[in-house]
Amino acid sequence: MTIVIQSRVEDPDRVEWRREQIVRAAVRCFARDGYHCTTIKDIADTAGFSSGLIYSYVKDKEDVLFLVFRLIFETYQREIARRLEGITDPLQRFCTAVRAYCEAVDSNLGATVVGYHESGSLRPALLEAVQKMELETNRLISEPVQACIAAGHFRAVNVDLLTFRVVFLAHGWALKHWHFARIVSLEGYIEEGLNLFLNALLTPAGRRHWQRRA
Repeated sequence: MTIVIQSRVEDPDRVEWRREQIVRAAVRCFARDGYHCTTIKDIADTAGFSSGLIYSYVKDKEDVLFLVFRLIFETYQREIARRLEGITDPLQRFCTAVRAYCEAVDSNLGATVVGYHESGSLRPALLEAVQKMELETNRLISEPVQACIAAGHFRAVNVDLLTFRVVFLAHGWALKHWHFARIVSLEGYIEEGLNLFLNALLTPAGRRHWQRRA
């Protein structure tokens, strides 16, 4: 399902530019006051323009929330895919994907937290579209996992469950950033999580392969 957010402005570059401004302001408002307590006027004031201008680019506040989700998943997909370019070794692809996901979350802390708290505020059609974007993003993790299993590097596991555990590792950095940032660096957080996954997943052959590449 493709969701099209209607705009009264026809210039696609201008729409993209303005919507990014709106989304960035909305994330600040939603993170501070919550989705339900935030008004379009609050978003407009934070962005530095009028409520009327916002209504030129979206129909309502729910459209804005959906655009927040779309920004989140487009960022994840772009950054993870970019980091995986040219990497063919399955184990290296897995580790790179995990690192890239965590780093993408780190660059979008506020939006990630808003996404967790407010997904239930979307109407069914928009929520279904967000869930589809999430599953598309998860393939950037699940495909390296499947490749590692096929190569004999990982023991056989439920790929969906493992994928979601990796996602939870990445999102956990945002959800508990207020605590983790005081006790560990992002790099340390990622390496700790990766070591836990690898120690649980590597076969003897996979461990030898990894040690040769280390």
